Amino acid sequence: MLDGFTDSDMAGDVDSRKSTSRSKHIDVRYHWIRNVLDSKLLQLEKVEGPKSPEEMLTIFQRVLEKSAHVLVAARLDAEERRTNVRLREEQDAAYRVALEADQARERQRKEEQERLAREAAEAERKQKEEEEARERAAHEAAEKEAALARMREEKALSLAAEPERFWCGSQLESARERGSKSLYDYVDLLGCLEVESYSLVSNFPRVVHGPEKLSMSLKEAGLHPQASLLVEFNS
Repeated sequence: MLDGFTDSDMAGDVDSRKSTSRSKHIDVRYHWIRNVLDSKLLQLEKVEGPKSPEEMLTIFQRVLEKSAHVLVAARLDAEERRTNVRLREEQDAAYRVALEADQARERQRKEEQERLAREAAEAERKQKEEEEARERAAHEAAEKEAALARMREEKALSLAAEPERFWCGSQLESARERGSKSLYDYVDLLGCLEVESYSLVSNFPRVVHGPEKLSMSLKEAGLHPQASLLVEFNS
């Protein structure tokens, strides 16, 4: 835009009032015509002496025509500065968005790594526990088998010689006067059962030969001279 000013506003006002009272001319010393564009001042013309409004308009028109290229250049320069500012702001905004996206991806990558590490550690822990459990089970089974073998050996040495036939076709020996406990010992020696707790039961009438009868002889328990016994698994 074009603007006009004097070196002294007060002096200009006084001269203008004096000149207006005498004629319709404008008497302003050191009157400047300037271009104000984005706070950048360009001196385009210097006017001295009394001028009529028509003369001032003519001067302004001449200045516009003469300084058109300066005004255009100034406007283009201002537009370029505004464009550069806008581009910098857009670039800064795009950079911030890209930075936030990179940070989000990095956080996600770290979280994924931590999750995979936790899962791997958990899988390793479970595998180790399973291996230890299998080792314990194998050790316990071996100990149980060894204890069962020792028990059978001890019972075999303690039993007397009298043939008895069992349902699986095996023949073992017992003593007529031995107690009901010897029957359990014979059954244990057979190795036909896969259970740890069972009872010997006779039918008609049903009699369970449990722990309370283990100290009885076969005759006292009603199993002599002959008897049929069933194996009943205890739950």
